[in-house]
Amino acid sequence: MADASSSLSPALVDRFAGAFAAFVKEAANAVANAAQKPELAAAPAFQAWRGKVLPLLQQENEELQRAMMQFRAGDARALLAAAEDKRGLAKDMDGFPLTFAGEKHAQALAELRTAVVRSACRICEAAGIP
Repeated sequence: MADASSSLSPALVDRFAGAFAAFVKEAANAVANAAQKPELAAAPAFQAWRGKVLPLLQQENEELQRAMMQFRAGDARALLAAAEDKRGLAKDMDGFPLTFAGEKHAQALAELRTAVVRSACRICEAAGIP
């Protein structure tokens, strides 16, 4: 995988990390907004996002930021592992509806999730990961 880092453009890697960070930020905003609305805050979907999904996404974002620093230092292994994992983000989120905070947030989350998956797929393709 060390050789794969030479085939990755920094712009592509930045796009991936930026898309994931934006997805996590929108998820945090959605949770914060839904918490202000009793009809949404009482729902099991909101509780799952607040208690499980968002903390996990935030942890993964921190890990991705560390992987970015390693990539910039010449070690692409953690970044490639993150990209390989995030190709399956949509599947990993089955059972956690994006609509927990309303349609506006659901649409933004869906678009950002798609951007994460697409950029992760492009990184894997550039690195020769099947």
